[in-house]
Amino acid sequence: MTAEVTLYDLLGGDRARLRSVTRAAYERILADDLLVHYFASVDMARQASMLAEFLALAFGGPDAYGGRDLRSAHARLDGLTDVHFDRVIDHLAAALRACGVSEGDVATAAAVADTVRDDVLNR
Repeated sequence: MTAEVTLYDLLGGDRARLRSVTRAAYERILADDLLVHYFASVDMARQASMLAEFLALAFGGPDAYGGRDLRSAHARLDGLTDVHFDRVIDHLAAALRACGVSEGDVATAAAVADTVRDDVLNR
């Protein structure tokens, strides 16, 4: 019997590691003039934790995500476009690389993240 290996497993199977990645990604995002204004009134520690839980679920790990659905969570973000979404994915990819994730797994993570593009952009 073979067990299916998920992206979550390939990234270490550890939500603490994903929280580290999301904190690093948000450090990059908050330094980005294109994105920073979207996070002006956001509790970033909570945001990083919520993203880590969402990514754990999206990458095939345990379901501990307790946040809103992506459409309603992003509905109030006026002017959000593919350019913004791509920039967030770029920052997430850079954070994954900085945490030692292989290029193949970074590409897979970006592809998985891209599956929620229409929900985040409310299309």
